[in-house]
Amino acid sequence: MARLAKRIHDKRLLGVIRRYLQAGMMMGGFVSQREKGTPQGSPLSPLLSNILLDDLDKKLDARGHRFCRYADDCQIYVQSRRAGHRVKDNVTAFLETRLKL
Repeated sequence: MARLAKRIHDKRLLGVIRRYLQAGMMMGGFVSQREKGTPQGSPLSPLLSNILLDDLDKKLDARGHRFCRYADDCQIYVQSRRAGHRVKDNVTAFLETRLKL
């Protein structure tokens, strides 16, 4: 939510997003609390992915990589298998350390 608040300045919208993320889910006819994450297939999921992964786009752009990303699906194009492994390791480290994913 803190990362969203940096980009979204409307407090009411942030409140709606928070309530949506904290809403329970129906399983077997019973409502259970959601521990973490965004409901799969929800219209909010691609929006939040695009906001959160914008930093990844900027990092890939700055390094001159060719890539294509929609929501949380990403393809990065490199010249060799070795470069692919190097980029994969760097992107994984970035996602885990900087974005906490």
